[in-house]
Amino acid sequence: MNDDHALARVLEPLYESILDPDRLDDFNVLLGQATHSHITGILGHDVHCGRGSVARVSGADPQRVAVEIQSLDLHVDPWISRATPLLATGRVFNTEDLLPNAQMRRTDVYNAYYRQFGVEQQVAAVGHYDGMNSITLSICRDDRHRLFDEDELGLFQRVVPHWVNAYAIMRRLDLLQQRVDSLQTALDQAPMAMFTLSANRQLLRANAAGEHLLGQGVLQRASGRLSVPGRQDVALQQLLARATLARPDGRVGDVEKLVVRASGVGAVAITAHPLASPLLAGDAALLVFAQPVATAAPARLEHALQQLFGLTDAEGRLAVALLQHADLALAAQASSVALSTAQTRLKVVFDKTGERSQPALIRLLGALNAVC
Repeated sequence: MNDDHALARVLEPLYESILDPDRLDDFNVLLGQATHSHITGILGHDVHCGRGSVARVSGADPQRVAVEIQSLDLHVDPWISRATPLLATGRVFNTEDLLPNAQMRRTDVYNAYYRQFGVEQQVAAVGHYDGMNSITLSICRDDRHRLFDEDELGLFQRVVPHWVNAYAIMRRLDLLQQRVDSLQTALDQAPMAMFTLSANRQLLRANAAGEHLLGQGVLQRASGRLSVPGRQDVALQQLLARATLARPDGRVGDVEKLVVRASGVGAVAITAHPLASPLLAGDAALLVFAQPVATAAPARLEHALQQLFGLTDAEGRLAVALLQHADLALAAQASSVALSTAQTRLKVVFDKTGERSQPALIRLLGALNAVC
């Protein structure tokens, strides 16, 4: 078997392990065969505590190795203590260079740990080191009279950069998955109703607050899509369609906002946020927030608006009316002013509050009203 073929055979399960971690076991077996190692393994090292851990082992009982290595103080291990100051991602250590086996065999550490597994020589490659923890790929030889030769070490050296790259990808994917899981938990526990929709606007999932609104009938599932009761649903479907519509430059659509009236809660402010283009059909393409706008407490809310944003009495009354009715014409009527006057005052309210749209203003008023 030539070196290139042996290398390709070893690397195949290594790269497949990025998506299927169990393939690391096959990688260890094939690496052991190619280098004539009796044990191969992926081990962790907590540098500060001086403790080791086992990720994968081939050629020995993983549970036994894990138990024995956890009881070992790596600070007093001559091989490990000599390698620790030199740790770096991609670095390769040969125990014969750190402390020849003839001397290592006379230490208590060797008799307490390495002798149990017949380790006469170990060569390790650091896949990752962050100053506190390292993860290494190790090959071990059990014949003190036959150390790893140039061909075996050469093959291992050629594997090392691939091992570093593969582990970096695995670690990155693992971190991303942790972020996704954390985000999923946060979404589920968030008090604001949230929904994810596919590119064809099918409702994929809702968090607990979203399911509550669906259960109340404030929002509905209709033919698998998110909807609202009555004629307002046309406006909602148009909003969702605009948000998922790809633009000529290839980017996703713009953030879209809408306020709809809803029985029992007064009104609901809905915001649709386009996500990155989905990779597969059925992937989430749209994140929709739905915020019920509670009935306003006029006196307290008007006072808060005056104190926080400097609104006049007339501007404050219009803002409260807008929160109560979710419609500027109705708010103008409730405030006993003409629609044109209400439109002028609304522009001033936008300037003073820093908001630029009715849905955004209503969300602000709703949040402030909850505090009041």
